[in-house]
Amino acid sequence: MKQCSINKINKQSGIALVIVLWMLSLLIILAMGYSRMVRIETSLTSNLVHYSQAKSIAEAGIWQSIAELLKPTVEQQWETNGTPYSFEFEEGTVNVSVINETGKIDLNTAHSELLHGLIKSIELPEENQLALTQAILDWRDKDNLVRNHGAEDEDYQQLDYLYGAKDGPFNSLNELQLVMGMTTETYNKLKPALTIYSRQAGINPNSAPKASLLAIPSISEEQVDAFLQSRSENQGAQTPSLFIGTNPKYLSKSNGQVFSITSEGIIGKTHARLEVIVLMKRQNNKPYVILAWQEASGSSKATINLETENNTKS
Repeated sequence: MKQCSINKINKQSGIALVIVLWMLSLLIILAMGYSRMVRIETSLTSNLVHYSQAKSIAEAGIWQSIAELLKPTVEQQWETNGTPYSFEFEEGTVNVSVINETGKIDLNTAHSELLHGLIKSIELPEENQLALTQAILDWRDKDNLVRNHGAEDEDYQQLDYLYGAKDGPFNSLNELQLVMGMTTETYNKLKPALTIYSRQAGINPNSAPKASLLAIPSISEEQVDAFLQSRSENQGAQTPSLFIGTNPKYLSKSNGQVFSITSEGIIGKTHARLEVIVLMKRQNNKPYVILAWQEASGSSKATINLETENNTKS
């Protein structure tokens, strides 16, 4: 009888020990889970803080660019042809570039040959090049007459689009993604060379990025590279000899007052990039107007370090 009681006590003790061990294991698992959750939340908070800091640094690049554009032309030190600049700000780095929009191809007013040339330059299949060009022209023209290989309302309806050709000007570059045949990949390749703010039929080579220059019919990449090298060495001064034989209708001498600014803020391994369109009115009560402001993805490019350059000059 006494032995049975001892066995019963031992059995109960064993069960209690198992329960205690099970509870300890559960508490350890919960503690590990909580610890992991805390680490994740801490990491997310840290990333958010770093991104906010990087974004503020990118904003500093935007305001510095606008301040530079507000200077009289003879006092401006930055090129407005996409030349990248870099400078330190607080604990981070700013990479920034400015482009006069007259150097880009205007979606609403550019010659069709320039649009076609740009589309050809991104190496789409040949059968898609003409179709996409004509679809863009059918979108922006005022009539509902379909061009050869183009697209009007009936063509959109046949492919179950919920809309037809606009038959009016583009209000934004994003609208280009609505055109029949346009893919996200193609749009992203075309976007850097396009604008809706130039209002010119041609492009100003002094502020044109390489992608815009490559769109000019009969101009080779070697000629474009030579021109860009010459433009850089002459601080933006045009070298007309490189365009001998080029139809002048593709070129413009206009210097508009709308600029695109791309600014990237970097702090540690965190990057934030802003793309801003600004109209320089240069009026006392309204010196400039922000036309567009958006966050964008992207990475750093080779840049001119302003601090190094300034130290060298001094």
